[in-house]
Amino acid sequence: MTTIQIEKGVPMPNRTHLPELPFTAMEIGDSFVAPVLSSDARSIQALRQRVTRFQKQNPPKKFSVVQDGEQMRVFRVI
Repeated sequence: MTTIQIEKGVPMPNRTHLPELPFTAMEIGDSFVAPVLSSDARSIQALRQRVTRFQKQNPPKKFSVVQDGEQMRVFRVI
């Protein structure tokens, strides 16, 4: 049986805070540069989660997150 060890004094990582994103104002074919760098995996994950959550709450809207050089871009596709 594996024993889980309790650790003290480990600082909690900073949360990724994204500003309000303009999903509701977008039409099909519109895009925006997201406020994250393509090298920041945590921010990209937070961005993708935000997009997924918005899509689930607002069907049939669909978005695509793609790398555009050093930045990430969000497109409305449906």
